Amino acid sequence: MRRSFAALVLLAVGVAFGWLFSDRYWFWRDCIAASQSSCVTPDGANLTAGGAVWSVFSLGFLLAAAIVFMRRRRG
Repeated sequence: MRRSFAALVLLAVGVAFGWLFSDRYWFWRDCIAASQSSCVTPDGANLTAGGAVWSVFSLGFLLAAAIVFMRRRRG
């Protein structure tokens, strides 16, 4: 039961970081690449290529969730 909860928490954190990645970088990657430094969205947010870092955290937490889930299935 604890491993299931841990896997769900890791999955939720991974999805949250994935959302940050898509919101802060992926949807605006063309604008960021064109300006080669930063891009200002219509709502005034200043986005940079550093937003791609959120993908690393997302993949790490999603991988951890998969590992915890697979270990739970074994034993």
